[in-house]
Amino acid sequence: MAVFKPKILIIYDASAPNDFSTAEYESRYTVLEARGFAEAKELNELHGKEIAAIIINDNSPTFDIFALLFEFRKADMFRRIPVILLTNNQNTDFLNRALDFEIFDIFLKPTDMQLARRKLAKIIELFSNRNELEKFFNQQMLTISIQGTQLEENQWRIIETLGQALESRDVESGNHCDRMKDVTETFLKYIAVTFPRYMLNDVKIREIAKVTPLHDIGKIAIPDRILLKPESAGRLTEEEFEIMKTHTIAGCKIIDSIPNFRGTDLYRFSYNICRHHHERWDGRGYPDHLKGMEIPIEAQVVALADVFDALISKRVYKPAFTIDKVKEMILGGECGAFNPDILQCFRHCVDGIYERIYAQNFKQ
Repeated sequence: MAVFKPKILIIYDASAPNDFSTAEYESRYTVLEARGFAEAKELNELHGKEIAAIIINDNSPTFDIFALLFEFRKADMFRRIPVILLTNNQNTDFLNRALDFEIFDIFLKPTDMQLARRKLAKIIELFSNRNELEKFFNQQMLTISIQGTQLEENQWRIIETLGQALESRDVESGNHCDRMKDVTETFLKYIAVTFPRYMLNDVKIREIAKVTPLHDIGKIAIPDRILLKPESAGRLTEEEFEIMKTHTIAGCKIIDSIPNFRGTDLYRFSYNICRHHHERWDGRGYPDHLKGMEIPIEAQVVALADVFDALISKRVYKPAFTIDKVKEMILGGECGAFNPDILQCFRHCVDGIYERIYAQNFKQ
C-alpha cells in the first residue's frame, strides 16, 4: 500500500540550474519542481490542496522574485500554503520587501539542510492545523447559520400564527395586519430619506415592518364583550376601556413567550411596538405615559399607521371616514399628538398609500 506523502513545490529561475538539493526531502515529501510562475501555476492547479508548502529558490541574479510574489498574491496562494524564500541575498530592504508579500519564512543560504528539514516540517504542521481549524470553524458557522435560519423561520411561523389567530376573531376589518405592514414600511422609508437622524436603514425598516402584525396581539386576552362591542351598544365604559388598555402589556407577555426571541433586534422592535404603540407625543398615551422621543421610533410610526387604518376602515364601532376627513383629523390633532417629523412625511405619502392600498377595497 502506497504511503501518502505531502507535496512541496520548489520554484526556481529556468535560466539557471536549480542549486537546491531535493534529495534531502524526497524521503518525506513528494517534490515538484517548477521553472517560473507559469509552471508553478499549472502544478498548483493540478495538485491543488495536496501541496503542503512552496519553496522559492532564489537561484539567479535575474530571477524577479517580486514579480513572482505579486502573481502569488493575485492568485491568493499565501492564505492556505506557506511560502518560503531560499536566498543568499541578505540585504535588509530586500528581505523586508519579501516579508511584506506575506512570505512565511526566509531560509538563508548556505542552508543547514537538517535544520531546514525540521523547520519545514514544523511550518507544514502549523499550516495543516490552521487549515483544519478554519475548516472546522466554517462548518460550525454553516451549522449555526442553518440553525439560525430555521430558528428565524420558526419564529416567523409563530408570529404569523398569532396574527392569524387575532384576525380570526374579527377584531379589526379584514387584512388589517397586512395593511399595517405596508403602511408602516412606506412611512419608514419616507422618514429614512427625509430625516436621516433616525438611523433607519433597509434592514431595520424590513424587520420593523415584519413584526408590525404583532402590535395588537395582546387583544387575544381581551374578552369578546369588550373587544367586539358594537356601535349600537354605546362607547366603552371607563372600566371596559381600562381593560382594553391592558392589551399592550398582555402583548409583551406573549412576545416574551416566543422561544429564543429575547436579545434579538426583532424582539426589541416587537416588544416596543406592542407596549408603546398607544403612547402619544405629548405624554397622554398609555401604558407608560412616555413623551416625545422617549417613545421608540418604531412604536411612533406604528401608532400613526394604526390610527390611519382605523379611521379609513369600517370597524364594528364606527363607519369608514373619507381620505380627506382622515387627513383633517390626524393633521388637526383630533386623534392625539404625533411627532411633527412623522406628520410631515404623512402629508407627502398618505395620498399614494390610500390609492395603492385602500382605494380599490374601500370605495367611498
